[in-house]
Amino acid sequence: MFGRYDAVLRVPAFRKAELASLLARIPQYGFGVTLTLHVVTTLGMSYTAAGVVAAVYTVAAAIAAPWRGRLLDRQGLRRTLLPSLIIVPVVWGIAPFLPYWLLIIACAVGGLFSLPLFSLIRQIIVAAAPEGARRTALSLDSVIVELNFMIGPLLAIVAVTQFGTRPTLVALTLLTSLGGGLLALLNPPLIAAREDGDQRVPEPVPPRREWLSPATLGVYGAVLAAGIVLSGTDVSLVAALRTFQHTELLGLVITVWCAGSAVGGLIYGAGHRSIPASILLTGLAALTLPVAAATSLPALFAIVTVSGLFCAPLISATVDELNGRVPESVRGEAMGWHGSALTAGSSLGPPLVGVVLDAYGWRAGFLTAGGVGLAIAAIVVLVTAGHRRLANAEG
Repeated sequence: MFGRYDAVLRVPAFRKAELASLLARIPQYGFGVTLTLHVVTTLGMSYTAAGVVAAVYTVAAAIAAPWRGRLLDRQGLRRTLLPSLIIVPVVWGIAPFLPYWLLIIACAVGGLFSLPLFSLIRQIIVAAAPEGARRTALSLDSVIVELNFMIGPLLAIVAVTQFGTRPTLVALTLLTSLGGGLLALLNPPLIAAREDGDQRVPEPVPPRREWLSPATLGVYGAVLAAGIVLSGTDVSLVAALRTFQHTELLGLVITVWCAGSAVGGLIYGAGHRSIPASILLTGLAALTLPVAAATSLPALFAIVTVSGLFCAPLISATVDELNGRVPESVRGEAMGWHGSALTAGSSLGPPLVGVVLDAYGWRAGFLTAGGVGLAIAAIVVLVTAGHRRLANAEG
């Protein structure tokens, strides 16, 4: 069943990209929790103040993602990464030592020039994937992302405990930049190599209105919903563990949640058929609802593990569908918008679910996250089906 992964792992470009991305992604996933701890503990500010800093950084990165993706399309990997490899280490070499209000400005600059790892790595993987194995390659990458997400925050917290937030922020930035520099050195192709005798003319860059179709917007809608469901689940887990009076188990419950996602990603990538993103979104949202019925910690852990099964498959499916709908010449920008949609959903989820948590408790948080996901999945299905019928009628 898992023989399909062997073909992917045999591709040198895939192996090199993933190994380089480990050096960049693991510290990047530990950066957020370290920044929060820096504001709260080192600067002595509130969690609200920490949230503002995180929001500024996240919004700046989301705004920059399509722009950086467009640069990948037009200028290539090395020229796109060079400004980040220079500016980001300088900014985060200074930012940890700044007072709060100047830190906010530094976060905005750092976010705008953050390494576009999401769009970059996925482009490399799509270009390197063997014929017919793109979904398998993307699924394997999603599994690796889950492992990075489990390892990064844990290592960051250990580093903060031993050395403090300032050295940890600097070290995480340098490691991420080192990974980005290694990718620039390797300079893997962003478009599939043409075989000898292939006389295809390189694709022109079409206007955005031509490739930003209702079907493409439907993919972005599914990504947005995924961000809302996942971030809403995250904050609901915090509320649930506080109710059970075991907040110290938050890291463990998130780990088993990610493990469920990794298992789902492995199974999906090993299969022979693609599943529409709208169906996977429906599964993710539907499996989030039963978490509200947990009556004990073991039940919560078990249901959360199952609820994660559709996470990695959904992310890889949206990337796969997107790459099947847009020309190679705009793939970077399209992937940039994908990252922005996921970031936007992740930013909307906590305040949306938080209002419900304050009013009705932790069970309502899971119901809200799952319900919003189901509603958006239905809209995506209706919009794409309507567009398909209209196209068939015109054809």
